[in-house]
Amino acid sequence: MKQLFTILLVAFSVSAFAQSPDAFNYQAVVRDGSGNILANQAVGLRLAILQGSQNGTIVYQESFAPTTSDFGLANVAVGTGTVLNGNFSSIDWGNGPYFIQVAVDPSGGNAYAVLGTSQLVSVPYALHAKNVPANVSELNNDAGFVTSANDADSDPTNEIQSLSLNGSTLSISDGNSVTLPSGGGGGNTLDMAYDQGGAGAGRTITADAGEVAISTSSANAIGLRVTNSNTGVGIIAVNTNASNTFSPIQAETNSSSTSVAAVTGNSNGAAYAVAGQVQGGATAQTAVYGSNLRTNGGHGVQGIGFNGVVGETNYSSGNAVFGENYDAIAPLGNGIGVAGTGYWGVVGEDRYLGTVAGAFGVYTNGNYGASGVKPFQIDHPADPGNKFLRHFSSESNEVLNIYRGNVTFDSNGEAVVEMPDYYDLINKNPSYQLTPVGGYMQLFIKEKLENGQFVIGGGIEGAEASWTVYAERNDPYLQQYPFHRDVEVEKREGQKGKYLMPQLYGESMDKKMIQTSVREEVEQPKVNLKK
Repeated sequence: MKQLFTILLVAFSVSAFAQSPDAFNYQAVVRDGSGNILANQAVGLRLAILQGSQNGTIVYQESFAPTTSDFGLANVAVGTGTVLNGNFSSIDWGNGPYFIQVAVDPSGGNAYAVLGTSQLVSVPYALHAKNVPANVSELNNDAGFVTSANDADSDPTNEIQSLSLNGSTLSISDGNSVTLPSGGGGGNTLDMAYDQGGAGAGRTITADAGEVAISTSSANAIGLRVTNSNTGVGIIAVNTNASNTFSPIQAETNSSSTSVAAVTGNSNGAAYAVAGQVQGGATAQTAVYGSNLRTNGGHGVQGIGFNGVVGETNYSSGNAVFGENYDAIAPLGNGIGVAGTGYWGVVGEDRYLGTVAGAFGVYTNGNYGASGVKPFQIDHPADPGNKFLRHFSSESNEVLNIYRGNVTFDSNGEAVVEMPDYYDLINKNPSYQLTPVGGYMQLFIKEKLENGQFVIGGGIEGAEASWTVYAERNDPYLQQYPFHRDVEVEKREGQKGKYLMPQLYGESMDKKMIQTSVREEVEQPKVNLKK
């Protein structure tokens, strides 16, 4: 099992007298990889004193083989172990700074692994006091340590003084004090932790006992800020477990304000504020996904701008914008796939502007319905810059096809009218309209429409007549779905009591059957972007 060693400097015991050893106490709490204390277990511990920096010269090195206590504590006295290098007593503590390096072997052998290096700030330097003459009490501000000595006489004014630490200020009881360097008694900075054990060596955090938590209670505060002043990325979140059902990044807000969002993207240049991308080899369906779980309003995705939402594709079999309503939640019968409101609610334009046959600005693969008139509208040929010209579609209680033409009568006063070769495939029940041209003629249908033609009689040789045939549409669509011929249709459940245009019947707009508005009653302001 991988071992995790938490090294804690607990107490020091130093002396300037010959009868006491040159040493200071060090304690280590030993835990396993799950944070459990390892009690009554032999471990290998190697300590080294480095001079100048975390990567400085090793002036002394020793090893220990302690056995942990019932509470997982390993107690050693630095300076009393098995010497591996140097002489502890000859260390010149006044020529610092000094650092202590900790290495361990969980098996209690000699396969040590370095856990880290920390600066010795103040207390071990009290060993330097034995180099100070008797009757001297000194505060060395340049070296950043305190020394004091007892001359073993009866004078109580020159005894060893007590030390106290308050934040980064180290004080002696006679009133003198010194400010410790940053990262000393005041605690390491995040940048020092980043460089612990070498430049960038401490940059990796393994959150194996819970998440890393950052919290703030300050007004308008930012919990975490990441700035990249060069090329590259500010934050990357990666999920490497294919079976994971959680997102790499989650954001949550319970704000009641409509001017905030759980996630906000802000662009001050040409870049996208928010982007989503599905790689070519992926199986995902959607690059950007919005889910609205409300049942009485709201939007899955909303866009605001000169163009609120834009869809593009280069695939002829794809759709630049696609909307689908499964019409599965009652009241049924009013499922709108795509809706638009405006002076022109929906506008379609074929990209070829009418120059390519078969292209449509708007195409419906099925029935087309309209509650108003169906005008044909173009720029007025006589005044195209100022006026429109409208012609209107005819309404009928039948589904009709209309055919028309002119004929000239032969010597028998007859004329044969040939219909298009597809006529019989899509029509039935024809009716006829005959109009003589140039004078009165008693025209009649001599032979009814059959096998794609009919015969007109009663004409005068060389004279002309106009004809019109109205036929009931009977193509495969209406053959399979004959109910589309129905003129009077009962409203479905959920539609009854509602109107296409309630204002025409003196009813309020809340009875409007087709609600095409995509906004709440209260206009939502733009989301505030915190700089």
